Amino acid sequence: MKFGKFGKLRIEVSSLSCDRVLDKLAREKIAVFSARKTRKNQISFEVLAKDSEKVFAILRGSCYNIVEVRGRGLNLFYKKCLSCVGLILGAALFCLLVLGAEKRIFRIDVVGSGAYYEPQIIKLLEEGGVKKFSEAPKETAEISAKILSLPRVSYCSIGAKGGILTVEVRVSEETVPLKSEKLSAPLSGKIEEMTVLRGTPLAAVGDEVQAGQILVENYALYGAEQREVLVIARVRLSYPVQEVFAGNEEQARSGAYLKYGRLQDLRCEKTDGGFLIAGTAFAEASLNLN
Repeated sequence: MKFGKFGKLRIEVSSLSCDRVLDKLAREKIAVFSARKTRKNQISFEVLAKDSEKVFAILRGSCYNIVEVRGRGLNLFYKKCLSCVGLILGAALFCLLVLGAEKRIFRIDVVGSGAYYEPQIIKLLEEGGVKKFSEAPKETAEISAKILSLPRVSYCSIGAKGGILTVEVRVSEETVPLKSEKLSAPLSGKIEEMTVLRGTPLAAVGDEVQAGQILVENYALYGAEQREVLVIARVRLSYPVQEVFAGNEEQARSGAYLKYGRLQDLRCEKTDGGFLIAGTAFAEASLNLN
C-alpha cells in the first residue's frame, strides 16, 4: 500500500508487546502523534506520511500485526494548491510568523482523566528537556511512551499552541486500587539492566545484590518533601548456575535450558551422574512495568 509524502497516516498495530512499538519508533527518531491504546493488545497512533515506508519496514520485520492504515487526505490538498502559488507563499509566511510567536513554552497544562499524574508528567517532560521557557518539543514519541507506561494510562497526546503545551492523559477505569510496593531482588546476583520510571533506586547497574534486597523504594522527593509513590521499575539480574543433569549431553543441555532459559558462557562436563552444566542465567523482576 502506497501513500504520498504529505500529511499523516493513522496506523493500528496489534501485538502482545504493543507497548514497545513507540519505543522502537522513538529509537529510529520517527515522530509519533496522538498515540493511544484501543484495546489491551492494540495501539493506534499517527506518523508523518513521509516516514511510512520506514515504519512499515520496522513493524513488518518484527512480531507486530498492522491492523489498519488510513491516510489523512492531504495529498489531494497539495495538488490543488499547486495552482495558487501566491496563496501558498502568503500562507507559509503567516505560518512562519505564528511559529515564531509560539516558539517558547510559557505554560504547561496537564488535562484529562489522568491529570492527577501531573507531578510525574512534569518530571518526565523535564527529563526530556521540556519545561517553561524552553522551545516546544519537535519529537514527542519518547515522552509519550514513558507517560503511556504509567499505570492505567491508555491515551496520551502532547501538543503546543500559543505558548501553551497541553498534555492530555486518559486512564482506563479500574475498580481495584493499585498497591504501593517496593521492588526487591528476586535472588542473589549482579544487576545487568535497571529501569526506574518512578520510585527511588537504591542500587545501580553492576552492583552485586542479595535475594530480597530492596532495589527501588516506593517514595520520591519533590523538592524537600518526600511522598509515597507507586513504583514503576524493572530490573534484570545475572547469576551463576551449576547443576548435574541426567542423560546424554544433549538431554542435559535441554534440561538446563528448560529450567533456566537462556544461559551465557555455558560449560558442559561429563560426570558419574550425567553431565555438569555451568554458566550464567538471568532473572527479571518488575512492578507496574511490562
